[in-house]
Amino acid sequence: AIGTSINIVDTFGAPAIIFRTKSGVYAYSAVCTHQGCTVEFDKNSKHLICPCHGAEYDPANSAKVLAGPTTTPLPKVKILVKGDEIFLI
Repeated sequence: AIGTSINIVDTFGAPAIIFRTKSGVYAYSAVCTHQGCTVEFDKNSKHLICPCHGAEYDPANSAKVLAGPTTTPLPKVKILVKGDEIFLI
């Protein structure tokens, strides 16, 4: 469903998260670019938030930084969508 997220592990064993938006399906690293804590999806704001130092990212806008000590967005994780299936590539 649009606005939902799924936590996964990428091909390197790092936590990642997949999002479905109105414009498509996207995946990002779930490792905060500040000090490496695992970000969590906040259902109310629909943002990714780092519980360690409060960095906030917008998954609907290329994981752009909205707040916090970092200025670096979360890296994208490459995926391939085929029908109802999502593959990490």
